[in-house]
Amino acid sequence: MPKKILIIDDEPEICRMVAEFLFDAGYSASCALNGPDGLAMIKKDLPSLVLLDVGMPGMDGIEVMRLIHEQFPSLPVVILTGNKDTETVKKMVELGACEYLTKPIHLETLLDQFVRDMIGAP
Repeated sequence: MPKKILIIDDEPEICRMVAEFLFDAGYSASCALNGPDGLAMIKKDLPSLVLLDVGMPGMDGIEVMRLIHEQFPSLPVVILTGNKDTETVKKMVELGACEYLTKPIHLETLLDQFVRDMIGAP
């Protein structure tokens, strides 16, 4: 059974691109286009790793991260952000994020330095 990765990002193209890349690498990847849907998916079928966008309309990544950490404190989360604001990144790490990666995402870096290091091979 492949390890499951959930991508929570409001940009459908990013979700699709990252999910297809991870699937081709042997992982099971699914997407949520907003925070509430992502939290519901985590509760329904706990993934091995979450890739979480910071800047989403409605419930932003900071609030999603806070709720993930409260409900699933051992679930690893990697932040994906187009924002180079160090205060936002610092806040996310304080809330329990393991790492962060700035957009545009380099897919090989995501796989080699984050996914495989955190949850291992598929």
